[in-house]
Amino acid sequence: MEQYYIATEEGQTEGPYSFASLETFYAEGKITQKSLVCIAGGQEWVQFETVLEQKWKVQALQRGEATRKKEEEARRRFDEAQAQLNKPAWQKIHEQQDTRPSESEPLEITVEGLFQIMGILALLAGVILALCNTGPGYAAIGIIYLLSGAFSCLGCFWCAKVIKLLSCAVDLLSVIAKRVYNSGNFTDKQ
Repeated sequence: MEQYYIATEEGQTEGPYSFASLETFYAEGKITQKSLVCIAGGQEWVQFETVLEQKWKVQALQRGEATRKKEEEARRRFDEAQAQLNKPAWQKIHEQQDTRPSESEPLEITVEGLFQIMGILALLAGVILALCNTGPGYAAIGIIYLLSGAFSCLGCFWCAKVIKLLSCAVDLLSVIAKRVYNSGNFTDKQ
């Protein structure tokens, strides 16, 4: 950290002081912009306003660099989000399928999953019963079995989706309730 000497009005030198100390002296009126200062180890005496302007320029450049880095990070995140949106649907589905649990993780059984399995079984039962009833006079019954299996499958998948949406709503409401409760406790303490 740079240290500075101050020239007093009596022609004496004081210091060395840090730049923060010089700023404090300036704020308290102990030195003015016209006070002469010299960096420790240097030979040139300059007015304090010159050193102050240089420090302000350096600080402004540093703030500009920090702002530039934040802008670059925001631009990078935007570009990633834009790239994700521009991916074809098949690629998004493929990436979602790649996130299945690994072999070491136990399979989690959910109510949503059970409804989906029941829907698939209902569809398979409808197809099997339709194929078993293909003889003359039984074609109408086979179509009824096939349609009932298909509609049962759709109903089960619809129930699974409703359960998933309700689960998300409950999660969201619990987060909101926690925040409201915590903000209520926070205002009570103040």
